[in-house]
Amino acid sequence: MSPKLIIATFAVFVLLVLPYAACSLLPAQGFTYDPSKNYASFLVLDNETGKDSLALMKQRSIGEGFEIGPVEYYKQGTKDFAPILKKLTASKQVAVVWIISSIWDVNDIKKGMEGMDYSGPFRYVPISEGAGAIKIQE
Repeated sequence: MSPKLIIATFAVFVLLVLPYAACSLLPAQGFTYDPSKNYASFLVLDNETGKDSLALMKQRSIGEGFEIGPVEYYKQGTKDFAPILKKLTASKQVAVVWIISSIWDVNDIKKGMEGMDYSGPFRYVPISEGAGAIKIQE
């Protein structure tokens, strides 16, 4: 093996492998769960009505004894909800997922739930810009 090939191999190792190893030693980014508590997580349509409804559902969740877990917002027109839902249900401490969405998104959200390894309930809060009342569906 030539010295140039050895140096090139070492350089590739340093540039590709060491940063990956260093990153894997860093603490995981994101939400930290207390294993003794149950959490509510939230999928929320990113508009004013969704955010207003989120505040109410957080209060209700606290009243039911849940800690507030992660919140993920989505834009109107999103079709693939599986990655978001997997992220929201990744911890066994998540005991309920609130879906605060447009009624038009429910079918796509349900498609995203297929094959998930999550046994807790999904609670739907259908919203619309003109809706004054919040109706919860499970």
